[in-house]
Amino acid sequence: MIDQLRVAAGQYAATQNLDENLESCLRLIEEAGEAGADLLVLPEFANHISVYESAEHCREVAVELAGTWMSYVRERAKQHGIYVSLAVTVPRENDRITITNVLIDDQGEIVATADKQTLMGNERAYLSGGACSTPVAETRFGPVGIYACMDGVTFETPRTFAVRGARLMLNSLNSFALDEAALHIPVRAVENGVFVVAANKVGPLLPADQVSSFSEALGIPPDALNGAGESQIITPDGEVLAVASRTDEELIVADIDLSTVAAPEERFGARRPELYEALGNPDSTEPRDDVPDAVAVRCVPGAADVEVVARAFDGDARLVVLPEGTPVPMVVPDDTWLVTSSFVDGAHFGQVWSADGLVHEQLQLHRTDRLPNVTELGDRLDVLSTPWGDVAVIVGDDHLYPETVRLASIQGAHVAVVLYAPTEDWQIDLAIRERAAENRLCLVACAPQGTAGTMVLNPPHDSLWSTDRNQPYDGTINTPDAVLAPADNKFFDAMIHPARALRREISRDTDLVGGRPWQASAELL
Repeated sequence: MIDQLRVAAGQYAATQNLDENLESCLRLIEEAGEAGADLLVLPEFANHISVYESAEHCREVAVELAGTWMSYVRERAKQHGIYVSLAVTVPRENDRITITNVLIDDQGEIVATADKQTLMGNERAYLSGGACSTPVAETRFGPVGIYACMDGVTFETPRTFAVRGARLMLNSLNSFALDEAALHIPVRAVENGVFVVAANKVGPLLPADQVSSFSEALGIPPDALNGAGESQIITPDGEVLAVASRTDEELIVADIDLSTVAAPEERFGARRPELYEALGNPDSTEPRDDVPDAVAVRCVPGAADVEVVARAFDGDARLVVLPEGTPVPMVVPDDTWLVTSSFVDGAHFGQVWSADGLVHEQLQLHRTDRLPNVTELGDRLDVLSTPWGDVAVIVGDDHLYPETVRLASIQGAHVAVVLYAPTEDWQIDLAIRERAAENRLCLVACAPQGTAGTMVLNPPHDSLWSTDRNQPYDGTINTPDAVLAPADNKFFDAMIHPARALRREISRDTDLVGGRPWQASAELL
């Protein structure tokens, strides 16, 4: 098995002409081969832009895996002795058409295919999603995961590849969203401890004559409907080895060493698949709608100071959050909920206190080297109902397991409260933000004073299809509204917006929780 690998990602502007798009693919394969690349990743919808006049038109521009269009790609891959991964639309039985990742080896043979699990917005009009988990692709450089665009906006599909031993994941995108490169692509590398090579589009993602009408209907500028580019090559620790521009056709190349990827038992030895059964079930609970729009929150990072704790209830906060291990003040006022955690005889409990006393306890679920004395672990994640929303309390390093917060959202949680002490920047910059994003819930994270990471995250007020947009479109599709506290703050006051957790759709008919790829999640159990 080969460990040393030169990888490339190529981005280009697609059109409605299959021959033009084929020529772009062949041109980038040629460039990658001349650059000495062993592997090239190309975008999603490599054969045609993702807008169709009718079902017949969608089928006309789809490409057979054994057909002429793909044969040219395969022949050029063989000519240059290079693996090529791309995603195209493929006609299937029973009038189905899928978005399918295709991995071609250096001999021009198709060695793996993967149907996209989660379709985005208008893709649902004529295309069908995958109905089962996707095998890991076997290559001369080991097991590889291949997935497309929206399947990387939630954690499930990439996670299935990583836990089955993939050291490298290949992501083909067709996205105008700036948060792909800033959040969703790199988090999949670092949370799974693998390399990720991602290729996006540039140029208009719509027919030229439809850009104005889409722009007006969505209330966003025409140039925001262009592919966002920024194809990337990411290391297991989140380092960006190479990144392309936002606007131009480009090939990026980097050398990687797959031997630096830890074995799955090292990366995932603390996972507890027995807890994740709900992930493999299509059922989920909708958040209840009798919650307020806004609730005042106070985090108290400086709670190690007794005088600071004594002032924890000053002000109008209904939710007060203390760092892990902070003792509970003597009295909790009426109509106030306090969250902290307690270490007792090898157990770490997240706790919620009210004027009536202790009303909720949540045992830490995963062992962590940071807290080696915690040996008693919980066997489930529970959610507490309060007048202002249903709340999950997450302690230890359980937030680093995307499965944990997903279990909360499946139970209809409006809010997750995370008590943690982050030790690496990615835990703050990527992990916490993605837990809020992919579950569309409010998240309150409290770290000790002197440690960065205390923040409040809310689902965005506007979705891509909002008809009541209250602020200009910022170019993202799934970035939480974030308010961060300086590391030296003793107190941090902010608002959560529980009612926003009811709006789980990232785009029309694309529910991040109810529409999650539960079939693929069978591999996580």
